[in-house]
Amino acid sequence: MEKTKKTATDIAEQQRIAAITEKNINESREVYRPVAAEGAMLYFLIIKLYIVDPMYMYSLESFNIFFFKAIS
Repeated sequence: MEKTKKTATDIAEQQRIAAITEKNINESREVYRPVAAEGAMLYFLIIKLYIVDPMYMYSLESFNIFFFKAIS
């Protein structure tokens, strides 16, 4: 019975640690959400510009320029 009690205690401790880790991950993810939204908006904006005129066909380089300008 002692082994079962120790195992239950270990599991309870791991669950507590997992809950703290999950909270930290969720808080960290929220920090990046605005940047991700801006990046997605820029990506789809560039695609829409291509529909208007093929001259606006984007490249990875131009997307990176727009993306980093938006971040700064």
